[in-house]
Amino acid sequence: MTKDRDTNFKEHSIFLSEIAISVLNGNDKVLSIPGVREIIALYLLTPYITNTQLDTGMPSKMPKLDLSEQFSDEVDLKNLRDAICHSFVSVEESTVERKGRIIIDDRAQMNRNKHDKQDSKTKAICVEIDATNERLKELHNKVIKSIK
Repeated sequence: MTKDRDTNFKEHSIFLSEIAISVLNGNDKVLSIPGVREIIALYLLTPYITNTQLDTGMPSKMPKLDLSEQFSDEVDLKNLRDAICHSFVSVEESTVERKGRIIIDDRAQMNRNKHDKQDSKTKAICVEIDATNERLKELHNKVIKSIK
């Protein structure tokens, strides 16, 4: 049985809040949940991706990432940033047999106008945790290289 959107959103909000309070309370065990490190890294890396590519101010010291670059086959960096800025990312529960996947809301595939026009707003992008981890490391290296 598929959960309704309201239930999914509530569970997602609770999950993110539980991650936050666990980290704040010094419970580092929460970081061992597959996907949690990647969610935190997504949030920490996305401020460096802006529409203006941070070309104003101190351009030699500001990171530059191409917003049109693909993060995965289905998501570019701009739409990923926009989705994450609105907390529309979560992780599936992992089992002994299989790691869960990072779940990114359908807003990562389209702008708000296109999303609002959809009759069914149930698309989501699921990316493997290990692949997400590697891709985030690549983005980190790009940020560092763009500053130096």
